[in-house]
Amino acid sequence: MLYFDNAYPLKMGWMDVRYTLLRPGWKSLERKAKNDLVPPESGMPFHFKIGGIEPRLKDGGMFVHFSYVHPSSYTTKEALKEIESRCEQHLMSHGHYMWFNFQKVRAFLVKGSPFLEDMASRYPNKRIRVEYSGDLGVEGLYTLFRKYGKIVDIVQVPPVKDMPKQAIVQYSFMRASTSAKNCLHGAEVNGVQISVTYERTLKGNVIWTWLSNHPRLSVPLGGFAVAGVSYIIFDPVRVFSMHAKITQLFNVNEYPILKWLRKETVGRLTRAPVDSLQATGWREREEEEEKLRVWLRNPPETFAIVQGPRGSGKTDMVEYAVKEKKHRVIIRCEELANARSEGEILTTLAKQVGYIPLFQFMNTLNNMMDMAITATTGQKAGLSATFEGQLKKILDTLTIAIQQASPTSDMSNVSPEAIMKKIELTLEEKARKAVESAKDGPLPVQSIDTKQGRKAKKDKTKEQTKWCDPEDIPVVIIDGYMSREKGPHAKELWTFLADWAAVLVENHVAHVIFISNNVATAKPLSKALPNMTFETIVLSDATLESAMEFVRKHLDKEEYPNLIQPVKTIGGRLTDLELFVQKVKAGMGPEDAMNDILGRAVIEVRKSAFDFDNADKKQNWTAIQFWTVMKLLAKSEAVSFDELKIHPLFKNDESPFGGMEQAELITIHHRNGRPYAVRPGKPIYRAAFQEILSDDGFAAVMDLEASTFLEKDESIKVAKWEAELRELSNLLHQDGSWFFGGGRVPREVDVRIKWLMNKLAESHAKIEQYEQEMAKSKKQIASLRVNGG
Repeated sequence: MLYFDNAYPLKMGWMDVRYTLLRPGWKSLERKAKNDLVPPESGMPFHFKIGGIEPRLKDGGMFVHFSYVHPSSYTTKEALKEIESRCEQHLMSHGHYMWFNFQKVRAFLVKGSPFLEDMASRYPNKRIRVEYSGDLGVEGLYTLFRKYGKIVDIVQVPPVKDMPKQAIVQYSFMRASTSAKNCLHGAEVNGVQISVTYERTLKGNVIWTWLSNHPRLSVPLGGFAVAGVSYIIFDPVRVFSMHAKITQLFNVNEYPILKWLRKETVGRLTRAPVDSLQATGWREREEEEEKLRVWLRNPPETFAIVQGPRGSGKTDMVEYAVKEKKHRVIIRCEELANARSEGEILTTLAKQVGYIPLFQFMNTLNNMMDMAITATTGQKAGLSATFEGQLKKILDTLTIAIQQASPTSDMSNVSPEAIMKKIELTLEEKARKAVESAKDGPLPVQSIDTKQGRKAKKDKTKEQTKWCDPEDIPVVIIDGYMSREKGPHAKELWTFLADWAAVLVENHVAHVIFISNNVATAKPLSKALPNMTFETIVLSDATLESAMEFVRKHLDKEEYPNLIQPVKTIGGRLTDLELFVQKVKAGMGPEDAMNDILGRAVIEVRKSAFDFDNADKKQNWTAIQFWTVMKLLAKSEAVSFDELKIHPLFKNDESPFGGMEQAELITIHHRNGRPYAVRPGKPIYRAAFQEILSDDGFAAVMDLEASTFLEKDESIKVAKWEAELRELSNLLHQDGSWFFGGGRVPREVDVRIKWLMNKLAESHAKIEQYEQEMAKSKKQIASLRVNGG
C-alpha cells in the first residue's frame, strides 16, 4: 500500500465545521485524489497495477492498494523504494497543491499494518506514542520517524515492569504525525515490532483549575447559582404544571364545548353508560355519599376520614361524590408505599401531582459531589438534599398551585362562619341565575331577598369578588393513607402528608379527604390537627339484597337462577362479588366459582393466622388465640368484644385484637367511641372459618394446644395457691398455738384459707376438664393416624 498525505482536510474534533463547509467541493476532492494524485499505471515500473483506493478522511489521506511483478534484478526493498520514488516524482512534477490548505501532497510506502479505526474519541495529534518491545533508542526512533516530517522532540517514557517500552515523538506539524502513524503502525524494524497511536493531550483550563482549587468559594457560589436558576425558571414551571393538572387545563375531555358536543351527538345515539357506583346498586352508600357532599359544601376547617375494610368501595364512593368538583388532587399512597427506594417515591409522587421537571438525577449527582468535596476538604458542601427536604419541596410547591386554584386562598384570617356566609350568598346568586335562565327573563332586583341583590349594577362586579362557590374549592384526596405502617420511609411519608394537609385545612384552602382501611388512621391526623373533630365515614359490607342486586345486574337470572346460596356465602364485599361475576362469566358454574373463592379465602386465613413456616414473622397474637376467636365467629356473625377480652387466653389484653384487625382477619365494630363487637375480616371468612374447623386433624391439634396452654396456666395458679397455703401453715406452732396467740385460728386467716381452698377446687376442676379435652384430642389424632394408615 501507498499512503498519500493531504488528500483531504484533517478532522480535528467532533465540532470541526470544515467538513460541513467543504461538503459542496467534496466530489471534486475525490475525483482529484483518484485521477490526479495517483500516477498512471503506464508511467510506473514493474507492471504496476492499482488495486483500489481507500480514503482515510479523519487523517486527511488515502491508501492506494497496488500490485507489481517482482523483477529478478531488484530486491523487494529496492523495488518498493523505486515505486515510492516514482510516486514522489509524479507529485513534484505536476505540483499538486490542495486548495483547502495550499499544501503539497506527499506519498509514502506503508511499511506496517495500518489500524483502520473510526473511534470518536481519537483524533490526529502532533504527538504520537510509540510502543516497542526491543531496543531502538532515541537514535533509532529518530532515523525511523524523521522521514515523515521535522521532529520537535523524542521522549522515552520510564519503563514499567511487564509492560512494553514507550516513547513520545512530537512533530512540528500534524501532517507528519498522521503519515507516520498510518505508515509505521505494526511495522517490524530490526526484529522489533512497533505500535503507533495518537497521544491524547489534556488541555488545561484556567477557570476550572481555579474553581477546583478553591472549593470553599466555588461550591457555595455554584449552589447559589443553581438555586437561583431553579427559583427563577423551574419553580414557576412546576407551579404552572401542577396548577394545570389540578384545573384539568390540558384535559380536552373536561372542556364544556366538547361535553356539550358529545351529549348532543354521540349521547343521543348511544345509551348512557351506567356509573360504576350506581351499577353496584348499594343503597347503603347513599347516606354516606350525601353526608360527604354536605361536608364539601362547608368551608374547609377539618379532615374527612373515609374508613372501611379493603374492597368495600371507599375509593369509588369518594370519587363518585366529588366527580363534579372542578379542582381535584388525588394522591395514591399505595403506589408510594410500594416504592422500592427514596427516588422512586419522589418520582411517583411528582408524577401524580404534576411536579415537572423533577431532575431526580441531579440529586444523585449532588450527593456524589458532596461526598467528593467532603473527602477532599473535610467539610460538607451542603449540596446533597435529604429525602425529607425533597418531599417537603414537592408538597410546598403543590400548596402554591392549590392556592392559585382556590377561591379561599386569601381567607386564611377569615373565620369559617364568614366563609360560610359568602358560600350561602354565592349559592343564592346561582339559584337566582338558574331561575332567570328558566324563565328566559331577568328577575327584578327587588325580588332577591338578600342585601347583595338590592345593590346597584355598578357594584355587582365588586360584590362578585366576595362570593365563594363551594364547587371551586379544591378537593385533595389522599387514597390509601397508612396502607403500610412499616417501611424504610413509611413513618416520614405519613407524617409529612398529615402536616401538609393540616396546613391546607387551617388556611381554609382546600378540603382534604383521607381514605384508609387502617383503624389507626386518626392517631397521626390528631397530632397534625389537634383539638379538631374529624368527619368520619365508616363503610361496611353490603346486605344480601344489595349484593344480589349487584350480581343480577351482571348475570342473567334465567341462565343462573340459583345464586342466593353462593352470594350469601361470599357476602357483600365488592371485590369478592366482582371476582365471582368474572369467574361465572368465564364459564365456571356458580358453585364452582364460590368454592374457588372460598378455597382462596381458606389459604389467606391459614397463611395470615397460622403461618408456621415463617419463623421470623412477628404477630401480636398466638395461633390458639385466633383459633378461639375463629371458633366463636364460625358459630355466629358477631361476637362480643368484651366477652373475648376477658377470655383466659387474652387476659384483658386488647393488642392481639388490634393485630388481627391489622391483618384483616377480623373487623372490630365500635359504638359510642368504644369497641363492642368482632366480625370476620371479610364476609366470606366466616365460611372459611367453618371450612377450617371441618378439618378434624387440624382442629384436634389446635384444641390440644389450647387445652395444654390453659392447663399449664391453671397449674401455675394452683402452685401459687398452694405456696400461699404453705406460708399460712407456718403460722401454726408445734404446740398447737398460732403465731398471733391463742389456740383458735384467727378469723382473717380462716377466711383467706377458705378462699384459697375454693380457688384450688375451681382450678383443679378446670385442670381435669382440660385434661379430658386433651385426652379427647389425642385420641382423635391417633384415630386419624390409624385410619390414614
